[in-house]
Amino acid sequence: MKRIALIAFIVGILMASLAYVAQLCEWQDLPAFMTIGFAGYVLIISATAYYLTSILYEWSKETEAWQG
Repeated sequence: MKRIALIAFIVGILMASLAYVAQLCEWQDLPAFMTIGFAGYVLIISATAYYLTSILYEWSKETEAWQG
C-alpha cells in the first residue's frame, strides 16, 4: 500500500505541475487542465494523509510495547 501511495503522490505532483504550466502558457483548454490539477492536489493530499496515518500507527505500536 505504501508503494501505491508513493505512486499516487508522484502522479499528483506531475498533474499539478501540468496544470501550472498550462496556466503559465495560457493553453486553449485551460479549464480541463485546471481540473486535472485539482485531481493532482487530491492525490497529493491523500497520499500524504496515508503516510502520516501509517507513521502515527507505527508510533502507537512502539509505545504499547514500551508500556507493556
